[in-house]
Amino acid sequence: MTQKKENTQKYKSCSTGQPCSAAQYIAEIICIRKREKENKGSLEYKFWNKSQKDEYQIQIRLANKLIKKYDIESILHFLNHGSGKKTYSLGFLHSSKKFVIVSKYVDNGVKESHKLVEQNKNKPKKVIEVDKPAYKKRKSYGGNTLLTKIRKADNG
Repeated sequence: MTQKKENTQKYKSCSTGQPCSAAQYIAEIICIRKREKENKGSLEYKFWNKSQKDEYQIQIRLANKLIKKYDIESILHFLNHGSGKKTYSLGFLHSSKKFVIVSKYVDNGVKESHKLVEQNKNKPKKVIEVDKPAYKKRKSYGGNTLLTKIRKADNG
């Protein structure tokens, strides 16, 4: 089964700057926020292979679960606006370690964001046309500069 290319290369990783999937982008945002909350400093380069491997993988699974249920724009809207700015985890790993559970707080927040995003998509967008300003030619300053006087003296 192949993944859609439009989803895999659309976002840019916060830590490396390389293209990544939407789920990886969302998980990175969450891991960065959690690290800043704990006041442990910024994340190291390619942190998903080192210190935060388990947490990052859980957040990716949660993000994929939310992406299947809602769209990506709704999740990013939730994380960047309102109470979602203080979200440090999308959910948790079940004790059996076989599946992840999205927290109710995140699910309700993304649901509300989904409604807002859909309303904004349905609104007709107004296009404001701006007249091009008429540019005037710059005045020449008479030609009596020091350089023109020297040139006239040399030629004549």
